Amino acid sequence: MPSRFKRRLRVPGMSAGLALLLAMSGCGTVLLNDTGSLSRYDRLVSSDEVATRAKMYMDRAAMARARTVRIVPTAFSEAVSGPGLTPVERRLVANAADRALCYELSLRYDVVSGRKADLTVRAAVTRIELTGLVGAGTTIATSAGVSIASQAGVGFATSIGRVPIPRLPIGLGSLTIEAEALDGRNEQRAAMVWGGAANSFTSQPRFSPISDAYDLAGDFGQDWGGYLVTGVDPFKAPLAIPSYDRIRVTTLGEAPLDPDCEAFGRAPGLDGIAADYIGLPPEYTDKGPTAPVN
Repeated sequence: MPSRFKRRLRVPGMSAGLALLLAMSGCGTVLLNDTGSLSRYDRLVSSDEVATRAKMYMDRAAMARARTVRIVPTAFSEAVSGPGLTPVERRLVANAADRALCYELSLRYDVVSGRKADLTVRAAVTRIELTGLVGAGTTIATSAGVSIASQAGVGFATSIGRVPIPRLPIGLGSLTIEAEALDGRNEQRAAMVWGGAANSFTSQPRFSPISDAYDLAGDFGQDWGGYLVTGVDPFKAPLAIPSYDRIRVTTLGEAPLDPDCEAFGRAPGLDGIAADYIGLPPEYTDKGPTAPVN
């Protein structure tokens, strides 16, 4: 299933069998590293999932009073801005986080740009482990070969059809991001240190070193934004059926709920789903932000 079409299961009391399956499937390395990007870390509380870890804090009373929010585009810390990532790749990963975050925030707040807001939200990528192209390429080639053979009626492939082939447990990417929401006096009112990793079964491989980081950035944006909007630990929230607006905006690439979210561009839509299916890099269909965000 294309990665933009799926979402990690968030069901309280996940069965031990499913948890064990994911644990054994092979995951990238998840590491939470406090780098100094946040104004303070002492109030963070841990919350873990099979392939994701996070530490969070929220002043719920202050968050409840807020009505407007401004998003500072996600940046890369010096530790991950060196060789291995092009400016285009960094921009795509950062913007994937911001686009997902903006949608979530628009469900409750008025997202503004170019003027002061009750809350200013900022984030920094502090660690990235790139996708190994050998492992990803092998999986894409194998999956394509099985699909073609199935259509041609060749041997065992007819019984497999288009079932995704598990990725080799090598070269799985990961991502760590630190984020906080500051009020008008620059006081921290919410914060999250988030780390996620790809796994062999549910992560979509592509011919791109940022394949996993790109998807994980979107997961972070949804987790962080959902936390700011609801105050609920995103890893303990029950599974919910996506609304029509969520599918329309985040999957089909139609206009966002808040006009200010247009600055982060639109989801690649059906073109992106088709490109994912054959393993094309994200930059083939995702054009990134449409304008500088203030």
